[in-house]
Amino acid sequence: MILNKLNLPAESLRLQIKELAEEVRYKYSKKGLSDIFDILSEVAFLIRMPLKTTEVSGFSTYFEQRFVVFLNSSFTLGHERFSGAHELYHFIYNPDILKKEKLLLNNIQSTEDDKANIFAAEFLMPADYVKEVFYKIVNVEPDNVLPRHVVRMNNNFKVSYKAMLKRLVQLKLCSVDKYEELCEICSLANADKLQALTQKEGYDISLITPAKEVYIPQEYIEFVKSNYEHKKISFNNMKNCLEFLGLTAEQFGYIGGVQMRN
Repeated sequence: MILNKLNLPAESLRLQIKELAEEVRYKYSKKGLSDIFDILSEVAFLIRMPLKTTEVSGFSTYFEQRFVVFLNSSFTLGHERFSGAHELYHFIYNPDILKKEKLLLNNIQSTEDDKANIFAAEFLMPADYVKEVFYKIVNVEPDNVLPRHVVRMNNNFKVSYKAMLKRLVQLKLCSVDKYEELCEICSLANADKLQALTQKEGYDISLITPAKEVYIPQEYIEFVKSNYEHKKISFNNMKNCLEFLGLTAEQFGYIGGVQMRN
């Protein structure tokens, strides 16, 4: 019953996606890139902003022949990093779908979306390295894993507590029978307890609190303005793109569709 709740993939599929994650990780490591946000900034326009809704973790879009990824920073940083790795899968392995659909929400249930979730886990929490770190800083039997052990692990891999716990169960480092018990502390009702435990273990709480980060690359703003000035998009399209980011056409000197010069 608990295994059904965890929705773990078949081992054959996991191993298949693991190979893809390893290839991608190696590709970007050769460029000196390891952080998921840095990698996304390399392949797309990365925008991070808090939305008023938590219905959507993020989305990918294809706009005027450029990829854009938007991450909702109303979620915790750990959750946001997982969403970022999820979107990375779509950019690399589903570019044709993205170009056709124009918009991919990362809460759509589909075969490719399931693969993107597996990819995110394999990319951020490589199986062999998870085991190495586990035996180095935890080293207990699967039935003896405690919340503080999960906290040590999720802070090492910069993911959420729940994602780390699921990964430990998947790799048989934690007993599946312990999952619900260990999950209790990461509920919204127990947020204070998890924060206190995290600090007690010597870590800050940035991974388990809403990031609320606002990051809009200047390059994206110039890209939108340039497309309007070259008549590739309408004034209303440009205006809507900017307003979605909390910006206005007027602050860039566009009055009634005309840019005023000083």
